[in-house]
Amino acid sequence: MDALAFRMEQNLEAFQVRLGMATESGMRMVRQASDEGRNMALRALQDPSFDGVRSSFRNVWANCLELLERIRHVAIEITDPQLIYNQLQLVFRDEISRNNAFFVCVGLGLGTAGGFFLGLWLARPSPSAPVMKAITCSSFDDPDNVCLARVSVPQTFTPTDILVRIRAASFHRLDELITRGYGRSLRRMIAPEQEIPVVLGRAAAGVVEAVGRDCRSGLEIGDEVWLVSPWYAAGLAAEMAIVPESRVGRKPFITGFEGAASLPYSGCVAMGALKQADLTEESSAGKRILIQDGCSPVGCVLSQLCKKWGASVTATCYVRSVPVIKALGAEDVITLRGESPSDGLFLSTDSSLVEKFNLSHALATREVTFDVIFFTTSVNYDKTFLHKYLSPGGRIIDTCEMPLFVDNLGFLGRFMFSWYVALRKFTGWIIRSPPDWGGPHLCHLTLDRLAGYVNEGVLQTVVDQVFTPEDGYRAIEHICSEKAIGSTIITFRDGK
Repeated sequence: MDALAFRMEQNLEAFQVRLGMATESGMRMVRQASDEGRNMALRALQDPSFDGVRSSFRNVWANCLELLERIRHVAIEITDPQLIYNQLQLVFRDEISRNNAFFVCVGLGLGTAGGFFLGLWLARPSPSAPVMKAITCSSFDDPDNVCLARVSVPQTFTPTDILVRIRAASFHRLDELITRGYGRSLRRMIAPEQEIPVVLGRAAAGVVEAVGRDCRSGLEIGDEVWLVSPWYAAGLAAEMAIVPESRVGRKPFITGFEGAASLPYSGCVAMGALKQADLTEESSAGKRILIQDGCSPVGCVLSQLCKKWGASVTATCYVRSVPVIKALGAEDVITLRGESPSDGLFLSTDSSLVEKFNLSHALATREVTFDVIFFTTSVNYDKTFLHKYLSPGGRIIDTCEMPLFVDNLGFLGRFMFSWYVALRKFTGWIIRSPPDWGGPHLCHLTLDRLAGYVNEGVLQTVVDQVFTPEDGYRAIEHICSEKAIGSTIITFRDGK
């Protein structure tokens, strides 16, 4: 160890010596470079060719000194009290001059005071915008993205809009798709202010608070109405909503706000499906209809109307929904799968395979054909096997929302498509008719027709559960579960 310490000490001393020599050599080189630079500068100054530069510099310096001296003399003259007094005598030499000077001073004073108060007015704190409770989607990536938030009360009010205070709103499976980004790209192009947060809720019922001056619907302040909103427009699960008069109608007088909120969207979808199937009150008698998931919001409407119009209705549902679908008018019920994995005819970890097998097996044992097969909720299996259960000329109609190709476009594709959207918006502004961006046909005429069915007892509202605004996330989960029967409602009544 001593030898090791001795060698380390020798190495350290050698390093210190080398470091000192290097430092001394560096300082010597710096001094040498400094001396050479000073000598070069002296030689340049003594060079005859540099005389012109030195002369120019002296002239510039002399001119600067002369200018400063003039400025000093002018300042002394200006501040001379006698000179100021003489100038004032010239200004106020007569009555006209004194009047002019008076008005100039008054104008300067008023202008200064006006500018001061204008600055205070512009710098005033802006009044806080009124806010309201709304159930919103705060992002498209977080699974827990549905929450109750406070958002600004909508302020954009056109002459044909109606302001409604919402009492109850309904959720649909479309709202769950929106929370996962459905229509996000196109919605941003249509209305950039609806990007984040997005208010949910496709249907609602409430009281009219204000009516645009050009509205021709006949609605007045205080009227009880129901309203509907497409996927690309702001949702209705909020305390206040502004909608065009074309999507507002008088609610049925025999039902409350919660019941009325369950029908506008699902009813419009069902009416559109019936029109597509050429089913009317006159042509439905004797037809055989199969309704997949007859206890969905759309299925409840289809089951009742088809039965009232004389059709024979077969519906599929889960075990707990059987009493409800029979009460709505279904003559035959196919139970696809129960509440637990052990229910049903076929066991599998894939629920779509269970539903497909049980439906195929049930239809094969019945040996019947159908004129129309309605699908009211999305399924993951191929529907082509159902064609053998269709009557000649029969059809399969899907009421579910179709995927939007815009959601799968890249940056360049979205940029090009945004020009198409802008052109359609401009065309709609020219012809004074907003463009239709897809989805079911939602209008006040359909709402009025549905209201008539409800008031006449042809159509009943089916409300499964009523949630408070604080339980919005639970409501979204419930409407997408197998336990949901009919509509899921959010109430905004006072005190709840």
